[in-house]
Amino acid sequence: MLFWQKGLMALCCFCLLPSSLFADTEDKVIKKTDEQEFSWWQAAHQSASKTVAIWSSGIDTALSGKASSTPDDSQVKIRFGPIINEDSVSGFFDFKARLKLPNTQDRLRLVIESDGDSLLQENVLRESSESGDVVDSALGSRVSAAVRYIKTQWGAEFDAGILVDFPLDPFFRFRFRQGNEDAEEWRWWQQEEAFAYYSKGVGARYSLGVSHQVNATFGYGSDLGVTWLDGDGLLYSRENFFVQHMVDEQNRFRYQLSFLQSGASKLQADSFLYYVEYEHLLHKNWLIGKVKPQMTYEADKDYRAEPSLTLSLEILLGHRYLH
Repeated sequence: MLFWQKGLMALCCFCLLPSSLFADTEDKVIKKTDEQEFSWWQAAHQSASKTVAIWSSGIDTALSGKASSTPDDSQVKIRFGPIINEDSVSGFFDFKARLKLPNTQDRLRLVIESDGDSLLQENVLRESSESGDVVDSALGSRVSAAVRYIKTQWGAEFDAGILVDFPLDPFFRFRFRQGNEDAEEWRWWQQEEAFAYYSKGVGARYSLGVSHQVNATFGYGSDLGVTWLDGDGLLYSRENFFVQHMVDEQNRFRYQLSFLQSGASKLQADSFLYYVEYEHLLHKNWLIGKVKPQMTYEADKDYRAEPSLTLSLEILLGHRYLH
């Protein structure tokens, strides 16, 4: 079966999913003895969101010695889905948790990530956790757990943690960020970062970005990232050029063109790619579907066009998503 035939079939199934499960959500909410009874998937989300809030408040209370008096603002994000290539189908799974601890003067976070051993962002062509399928990606995740200290006045974050594996692999990283990202029209930012892993060595990253918000629904910009890894003595670079268009509160598009390079003393072209990503809010503010057709051209493959289609589902958990 041709790539675009497989992609079209998967896209149709993906697009039918919200209409069959989520479009008539409000009609499925049944009032019983003045209480709302949710569908099983809504109830599961509510239960998981409450659990995130309880864990975050419990950790905050344990570290500070007093109960939290402010609403919990912790968040867990889960992303997964298939990646349909020209002659195969793979998958990915990402998990990120940010547990805020307000009783620590709002300076500490507990950060848990499924891609804790991913040092490079500049050489990712599709998804950093891409594997045989979604299950393989989830089972193969190397989770990291870190305590993050935030110094707002400096624009600084300091992480100290471990890669949850045997043997345990400690790491430390820090980053400083500057910019005017809250400006109404022209925005810019830059970030300096350094990290040290027991098993992977040390490295540093610099990134810079600028964007122009033309109006409330349309903007464009560009960003650059450069990473140096001591382990292989190479530099990795990536430039992104993007346009973002918000159709309405539920639908938005992102168009992006990226150039990737690497080298020891002189950067050389590795690949370039472009894609269109469509994002749709499937249910309330916590269930998001994304469709991303992409074309990739790698130097090692004589810049032969490689089409792919990524379908992803994103689930957000936390107190703010309770209804």
